[in-house]
Amino acid sequence: MNPTITVTDQDDEQGAGKVPARRMSLPGDPEDMLIDEACRELRLPAFRERFIDLAATARRQQATYKQFLLDMLQAEQADRDLRRQQRLLRLARFPRPKRLEDFDFAKNPNVTPEVVADLKSATWVREGRPLVLIGDSGTGKSHLLIGIGTAIAETGLSVRYTTTPPPRRW
Repeated sequence: MNPTITVTDQDDEQGAGKVPARRMSLPGDPEDMLIDEACRELRLPAFRERFIDLAATARRQQATYKQFLLDMLQAEQADRDLRRQQRLLRLARFPRPKRLEDFDFAKNPNVTPEVVADLKSATWVREGRPLVLIGDSGTGKSHLLIGIGTAIAETGLSVRYTTTPPPRRW
């Protein structure tokens, strides 16, 4: 029985990483099977998934061993970065996906693209400054918070989205 590797499509539109995987049989080469086993034990999923394709490409392009190794390590690093971003977005518990690019600044002239661009940067978060948006319904507060939180999570920082109940009227 040939070992199999799982190949996932990382270009899914929503970035959720829930694309069905397809199985690909490894050739009967004993070295391929040993590499597959080592990748499994070392927990290198992208290395394991892409090794055959990248090895074939390296052979075709007559790449050096160092270039092939660099390509493999970059594939693993990119995969880990993507999975980390997806995990941070899941843990943020946003009620729905929103992007800053989709925010309509014309609907709320009090919000400027320059301020939003500053908030996209993680600098203010690293300085420990909080962000609270207060305003009437329909002004884009949730959209901005989710979009900013998404941008911050994509830089690798943890984000937590919460709402507060309206104040009690006495």
